[in-house]
Amino acid sequence: MLGLIASPIGRWIGGILAAVLLLLGVWIGFRWWLHNHDKAILTGYVAQSELDASKAVVAKLQRDLLLGQQIREQADKDAERLDIENQKRREADEKAIAETAGGSRVTADDLILLERVRNAR
Repeated sequence: MLGLIASPIGRWIGGILAAVLLLLGVWIGFRWWLHNHDKAILTGYVAQSELDASKAVVAKLQRDLLLGQQIREQADKDAERLDIENQKRREADEKAIAETAGGSRVTADDLILLERVRNAR
């Protein structure tokens, strides 16, 4: 056995075994490093993607909030304008009633009925 190891063929086989073991060690070391490296990169990537998604949601909610405020302000303006128009109509009706002398009597219920008819249109 000792003679085989000391022979040129033994040294050649030993060199091949040493090279294979060296390559196997390098490959295992590289795979270990790559595994840890990928885990670190993915951890940062997942955190960054979650941060980006959260920022997108916050930006959308802010846009929705601003849009809701604008819609509410427009609705308030429209309601105020309608109130003014209704008040002017009521004053015009009351003035017409006051100008009618000796005609039929119009009560507050009649004015409410007229208001409902106008709003139904």
